[in-house]
Amino acid sequence: MMRACSLAVAWVLFSTNGALAQAAQPEEVRVVFVRDGVYSSATDPAWEGVPETVHKLMSQMVTSPHGGGSVDKIAVRATHDGEEISIRLQWADASADRGVGVNTFRDAAAIGFPVGRPTIAPSPFMGDEERPVVIWQWAADFDADAEGKSRFGDRYPHSEGVWIFPQDLSVRRQVRGWRGADPVIEYVARGFGTLTPRIETTVEGASDFRDGKWSVVLRRKLSTSNSEDPVFVPGEASSLILAVWNGKEEEVNGRKAVTYQWIPAKLDGVGSATVQWRVGGASVSE
Repeated sequence: MMRACSLAVAWVLFSTNGALAQAAQPEEVRVVFVRDGVYSSATDPAWEGVPETVHKLMSQMVTSPHGGGSVDKIAVRATHDGEEISIRLQWADASADRGVGVNTFRDAAAIGFPVGRPTIAPSPFMGDEERPVVIWQWAADFDADAEGKSRFGDRYPHSEGVWIFPQDLSVRRQVRGWRGADPVIEYVARGFGTLTPRIETTVEGASDFRDGKWSVVLRRKLSTSNSEDPVFVPGEASSLILAVWNGKEEEVNGRKAVTYQWIPAKLDGVGSATVQWRVGGASVSE
């Protein structure tokens, strides 16, 4: 009964006048195979050579607290190298909200995946008991903490005792460990109200905000030893769901912009035609 109900709800979107409209099938995300390692920087120019899909976001109106939806679309690009997968999300935002406090909220974004390689898709609304969903959530305040740029340190980065120069990418992960902070939290969900954070995370995150736009990259091994993780297989299909929170608009918890359907994704086979970045700003397929 739950699955039938979820699928019925997944096939409709809430329009601004309250009427229900049938949703179009989302465009498939192509996870491009690259030979020289996945793109892990949010500002790597090589991303421009990767096909982009743009997905509509809408206010979360399925469960309380309802609301959000100030971000109406999000762009997705993805790569894999046979060992790792990296996904870049980009969306427009008038301000970078990195603080959390009284009437202060952070910007955030999340990607959800079915656990394992299910033959039947779980509910796109936080999964269900039989078919859970794993969620990777990037949060701007955690990212700021990890880089030594939160609160007062956001303006005066040397004030917090640990500062990473932009050139020091090789030690970024270690320093985040010293600070006890990481920009990504992983959750497992088996329906509304069951969101459970994991103590350890296998997902790395990186972000950049400029010119009124967030660029966020989430990166992980294609498979892990955890049986409750998504599994990505070169040459095979996967699927994902998306969510964005705009801190300036007081979006938090259930108040968010979301996709209402699973978005199909397909990993290129290893050794397939790939997009490579060349010096001089041109991308070519091989």
